[in-house]
Amino acid sequence: MAGGRESKSEWRTVHRKSELRGYTAPANCEKRPSCFFFIIIIITTTSNMKVLSGCLTLCTLLALSRAYPVNTSSPHRVVQCEYEREHCQHLIGEYCPQCDDSGNYIRQQCSWSTGYCWCVDVISGQEIPHTRTSPGSHPVDCDSDFYCPHGWSSFRKRCFIFNETPKTWLEAEIYCQFDGGNLASIHSYEENHFVMSLTRGYTQTFPETWIGASDAIHPGYWMWTDGSKFYYKNWYNDDGDDGDETDDNCLKMNYKHELKWFYASCNSTLPFVCSKN
Repeated sequence: MAGGRESKSEWRTVHRKSELRGYTAPANCEKRPSCFFFIIIIITTTSNMKVLSGCLTLCTLLALSRAYPVNTSSPHRVVQCEYEREHCQHLIGEYCPQCDDSGNYIRQQCSWSTGYCWCVDVISGQEIPHTRTSPGSHPVDCDSDFYCPHGWSSFRKRCFIFNETPKTWLEAEIYCQFDGGNLASIHSYEENHFVMSLTRGYTQTFPETWIGASDAIHPGYWMWTDGSKFYYKNWYNDDGDDGDETDDNCLKMNYKHELKWFYASCNSTLPFVCSKN
C-alpha cells in the first residue's frame, strides 16, 4: 500500500488468490501429475494466454505418453498364422493353425478335433481347393510336385534359406552359388513378405539382410544375379537411385522401421538369403 492505494501487482495477487479460494483439489491429487498441471493451468489463466496454451500442449503430450509409451525397441511383427495360434482357445471343434519357425503356415494343416487335413497357402493360410481329406484317409502330399533340401523353406516352387552369418555381398553370392542357388530374387509382395519372415529367425527382429540385386554394371539399373527380371520393387525412397555413392551398388532388405529395400556398400557385412529353383 502506498498512500492508501494498493498497487496493480498487489491487486492482481489478491484477486488471483480470491479466485482460487473456492477451488478444491481432487482427492489424491498428489498422486496424479495431470491434476498438478491442471492447478498450474488454472493459476495462469488470469495472467498469460500464451503460457496457458503452452501448458495445455505439454499436459496433452504427457497424457498421451502415459497412455501410449514410446516404443524404442526393434520392430517385432506378428504374422497371421502366429497371431491366430496365439489367440486360439483350443475348444472342441475349434481349428488352431500349425505354424513353422518363421511364423508362416505349415503347408499341410490338420484339425485335431475333426481329423480333417488339407493344404494351404503358407502366407495367407487359405485352403487350396480339392486337397481336404476326411479322417482315416491318406492325406494329400502338399509338396508332391517339388521338394526343398533339409533346412530350406519352400514358396511357390522355389526354395529359400536364411544365413545369419554376416558376409559381404559378393561373399554371400558365392556362398549361395556353392549351394546351387543365388542370393534371393524377389518378384511379388507375397514373396517379399515370406523372405522377410525367414530373416526374423530366432531373434524376433528383422536384421538388414542381403538379397541378390546389384546396379554395379549400370548405376540405377538393378539386376538380379539369377538372371530373372527386376520388375517388383519395394524401395524405401521409391526410386532405387543411389546418386553419387558409387560404392552403394548392392541391395539389402529390412531397412529402417518400414523394412523396405535400400542400397548399401557391397563391402558391408550382413546376413543373407539364398534362393534356388
